Amino acid sequence: MSAIKEAARAAAYPGFVFGLWLIGTHAASAEVQYNPRVEIGASYDDNANLSDTSADKVKTFGEDIDARLEVHWLEPSSEFRLTPVVTGANYPGNTDLDSNGEFLYLYGEEHGPRYTASAYGYISSQSLLRNYLPTTVLGAGLGQAEPGTTLGLLSATRQDLEYIDPNYSLQITPRRKLELNASFTDATYNRQIAGGYTNYTDTTGSAGFVMDATQTGSVTMRVTGDAFRPEVGSNTNTYGFETEWDGHFSATKLYYLRLGVERSDFSAVSTTLPIPPSQTTLAGGLGTHWTYQVTDLFVDLTRNVAPTAQGYAVKQTQLRLRLSHRVTERFATFVGVRGIIQDPFRDVIATERYVFGTGGFEWRVLRQCSLVGAYDVTGAKFVGPSALSNAVHISFVYEPNRLADGPAVTVGY
Repeated sequence: MSAIKEAARAAAYPGFVFGLWLIGTHAASAEVQYNPRVEIGASYDDNANLSDTSADKVKTFGEDIDARLEVHWLEPSSEFRLTPVVTGANYPGNTDLDSNGEFLYLYGEEHGPRYTASAYGYISSQSLLRNYLPTTVLGAGLGQAEPGTTLGLLSATRQDLEYIDPNYSLQITPRRKLELNASFTDATYNRQIAGGYTNYTDTTGSAGFVMDATQTGSVTMRVTGDAFRPEVGSNTNTYGFETEWDGHFSATKLYYLRLGVERSDFSAVSTTLPIPPSQTTLAGGLGTHWTYQVTDLFVDLTRNVAPTAQGYAVKQTQLRLRLSHRVTERFATFVGVRGIIQDPFRDVIATERYVFGTGGFEWRVLRQCSLVGAYDVTGAKFVGPSALSNAVHISFVYEPNRLADGPAVTVGY
């Protein structure tokens, strides 16, 4: 295990401890909100194991649950959120597809006269079955990669993952600022499967210089670095440079455009497969987030070098789209799409393609209670032929502290 891997892992756990301590020191004087939420539902899936052959498809009818408690500390210059989450899915007659997950999310943000510091992180333990695959739930904002996602093999393997993402910005002059960002991912599996899952760490960092070009836009010049360290496969060091334009038509209408290059170097860890030569690839992103009085639109297209639990970094292109519309005060509709293409640098692993689409409604029967219905379609091509799945969900959501004028759609979709 490399010194970089050990150092990054050693820094991650104190980061979580420091975040929890920081929350505790503010708790006595801050306004504290407790926001519990429980979602209980039922679903039908015509290919719950996402098989690419008709004979092996498993049709299921089951129940699922999502229970969480957000603890929110709020002060004039800072806020902190701590959210434990428990999820589970049960399929009578197909218990081999049952899954569960435990998560602990942490977010903190503090503002000073010239600086802003924030940190997002989570600890998770979950089964790598159908519920593990990406949906259109937004775990990261515009232009930010989602950590920890590996497509391909679905099995009863269990993943334990720690992730932390601290950020810091310093206002140097009224029109110039420095941005520093880092992240660390540590993923382990209760069993490592050749071509499926191997333990790994991924450490990233970036430094950017931001200049306000107009009253509504800024230009950022940024250098980036990434160190991917799997236990089996190929170490990958990636470094690059990118330029980004961030604009806003208003506080609720944002967009960005990013273009850059990345250079990746590879070295073998424990494999007999060929190691690709150093390569230069294009990176970038384009996205927008518009929030209207009754409509919310999020679109983001990104391309970057990303780690996978198969032990090899890939060139990942990802599209995320979410649209919700409040039809009445109590009834809202939503649609979402996520598409992912993962191209290897060399044919040591297969190109993977994945698309998830959903559409549905949320009807707020009472202020605290909602009825949610959704139809999902999933298409995937991992190694063999393409697989296709159709699913229908109906669920009941209870949020005792839901605000009367809160978001129209509260479920992940």
